[in-house]
Amino acid sequence: MWEDLIAGGRRLTLAKSLLDNNFKILYFCKTIFKRSVMKLPTSCSFSKYTLGGVSALSYIFLFCIPFYFQSLHAQSFHAQSFPLKPVTLIVPFTPAGGADNLARILVPKLSAIWGQSVIVEYKPGASGQIGADFVAKANPDGYTLLMASTAVINDKNVSKFTGISLISADAYVLVIHPSLPVNDASDLIAYAKSNLKKLSFGSSGIGAASHLSGELFKARAGIDMLHVPYKGTGAALRDLLANHIQLMFAPTQTAMSQIQSGMIKAIGVTGTKSIDALPNVPPITNSGLSGYDAIGWFGILAHVNIPYEISKKIHDDIQRVMSMPEVRKSMNEKGAEPSNLTPTEFSSFIRQEQTKWTKLMKDANIVIE
Repeated sequence: MWEDLIAGGRRLTLAKSLLDNNFKILYFCKTIFKRSVMKLPTSCSFSKYTLGGVSALSYIFLFCIPFYFQSLHAQSFHAQSFPLKPVTLIVPFTPAGGADNLARILVPKLSAIWGQSVIVEYKPGASGQIGADFVAKANPDGYTLLMASTAVINDKNVSKFTGISLISADAYVLVIHPSLPVNDASDLIAYAKSNLKKLSFGSSGIGAASHLSGELFKARAGIDMLHVPYKGTGAALRDLLANHIQLMFAPTQTAMSQIQSGMIKAIGVTGTKSIDALPNVPPITNSGLSGYDAIGWFGILAHVNIPYEISKKIHDDIQRVMSMPEVRKSMNEKGAEPSNLTPTEFSSFIRQEQTKWTKLMKDANIVIE
């Protein structure tokens, strides 16, 4: 039993929460001693007092710890029965973007496993911060989750969330309007240098991977392009199709159907190697931008105070969904590789990505709204 109490930081957080919730039990034990032959002050250290040669703290353990472990057992039972009502998944961007496309793949399967509806709710704006803030202020019971991405988590709010499951972390694709007379990234660089201030690129918001990939490209290539932020990559894609912007660094799951139909042209991927969904599209680093490497991630987060057992169940069920052949096939066709990171590995991954992009943003004087 003690192993359950001390294993991992999340369990310690749960233990503290449960002890706080069971303060009345501790107060009851303290009252027993106050009514005995010794009188305890209202504020005291239990370990300093004895009753019949036995410390007051020992009595606390004898009488209260069984109740405490009953609470642990009840918490575990509650987690196994989760969810008992519909779950809301907040997508902090407009529909038809990368986060939404992945959510739509997962939601029907999760609903089937849980026997409860999973409601996708859009709360776009401020590079995903509006939706993230909503989840941070929600009840930490697991019934309000966040489909997060690179832009959503930053130094200001990272402490408010806990990682549940990394869904995918993949290279983005550099796509252009077909009217632009270029065929690869090196052509684009040459065009930008000879056509100053004529190129603009869209993104899902300031600080998003679709934005930072473009800033990294600009910095490495020594060119200038106007950045146009939107409330989601879906909205940016619509303007690209209308030639209001000339290019964007998009999640493959957002742009794949338009690439396949010829409505936009893919000329490079932001990773160090080609992706299976677009085998003929070369990495941007092959165009003379040595060391260029940028990925965008999508994952499920929850309020930092979510009970450990519930967060574990949600993680396990999401992994169960992503191991289904039809789900893997659907994600792969959209250029997304399902992830199998543990919550601890996911949290470490977020910190590493934060460090990388924070430096880039500082160097480029990028300020999150």
